[in-house]
Amino acid sequence: MVKYSCEKCGKEFTQKGHYTKHTTKKNPCVFESKIEEIIEKVVAEKMIKINYDYKNNETKVDENETKVEENETKVEENETKVEENETKVEENETKVEPSNTYKITTTDYTIINSCCIKGLTDMKNENKKIHLTITSPPYYNVKDYVSYTDYKEYLNTLKNVFTLIYEITEDGRMCCVNLSNILIQRENRNSESSRIPLAFHFVPLMEEIGWKFIEDIIWVKPEGAAKNRNGGFYQHRQPVAYKPNIINEYIFIFQKPSKFLIDKIVRGYDAITSLNSKVNDGYERTNVWKINPETKSKHPAPYPELLVANLIKYYSFCGDLILDPFVGSGTTLISAFKLNRKSIGFEIHKDYITIFENRIKNITKQSTNQSISINKDDYVNLNEDQIKKKINKFNKKHLYQLVNNDCKYKSYSKDKLINLIYVSNFMNSA
Repeated sequence: MVKYSCEKCGKEFTQKGHYTKHTTKKNPCVFESKIEEIIEKVVAEKMIKINYDYKNNETKVDENETKVEENETKVEENETKVEENETKVEENETKVEPSNTYKITTTDYTIINSCCIKGLTDMKNENKKIHLTITSPPYYNVKDYVSYTDYKEYLNTLKNVFTLIYEITEDGRMCCVNLSNILIQRENRNSESSRIPLAFHFVPLMEEIGWKFIEDIIWVKPEGAAKNRNGGFYQHRQPVAYKPNIINEYIFIFQKPSKFLIDKIVRGYDAITSLNSKVNDGYERTNVWKINPETKSKHPAPYPELLVANLIKYYSFCGDLILDPFVGSGTTLISAFKLNRKSIGFEIHKDYITIFENRIKNITKQSTNQSISINKDDYVNLNEDQIKKKINKFNKKHLYQLVNNDCKYKSYSKDKLINLIYVSNFMNSA
């Protein structure tokens, strides 16, 4: 069989057509040894490139690591700066000046130009306690004093205020709130006037907070002090159209519940304080108080000093702290000052605080007893039984004070103390 051999690569073919096609192909063949050389050359070039790339990458890695180290150093420097800045901030916070909220503070009273919710919250956070609250909340959209979106918002505001007051009130102590049902006058002849029973909504609101309802006092004002509502009825006298003139307001008395009786509070004060706090004759014997309203005040909703003074005398002792969260022109604080009580109040309108400042300048405190003794003029022309009966009206703490708090008499009964006082004050003088 004839064989055709390629001179270049040595490949053999049995058919001439295959041989011719092989020798005339576009990419001529080469010897195997030549192929090996080419392969080795290609491989070598590849290896050189790989080594070059590897070295370049190593250099880049080193550079990146150097950059990372530099960045870490910068981060550490930044952290140091942050710490320095934080230290400066702390120093600055320490140096912050107190707020410029206007207030007047003395040993007897404090009045602050602030929203009462903020003020009461501060008192709560500072763990301050009060003995009595006397206040008259702002009217609901009746006087030009404060405005609310609706009646629900008004009630929610009152609930927030009296919840805070509840939290800062001593157990067993009182909260006196003066308010009235709201009269909404008609806008025109084609509309009707209406009344909102605030007083009857307020009691359950307070009970929901936790307050215990104690008393309802009716403050009756002269008929001339009321807005005339029955002018039309006076003319036609037709039934159903009757509308009376409103001459009353309410003073509700609430107590913060306690696990002890009121007697414990009374016994908690020393004899001098009890004597100076004693309510004199002429006190209100019923829950209907006929008191003329305040007419000279520049405040839109003042209440009279006599009303406030009664509440202070009936529900607090000398030295107690009294709160008025809606202090207005300061009637509560002024009455407290007169009666030797401490007080604190909040008022959002600075103009009314100015009025208070001018009012308090002319007020003097009532005099108080600095010691306890028997005034013999009170016992003139009385026999022994009458004298002892009168002395018996003092409580035992008072009697103990009359014997100079001598420890040897501490275990004496009340009758024994009365006999001792009678002998030392009346027998010897006789």
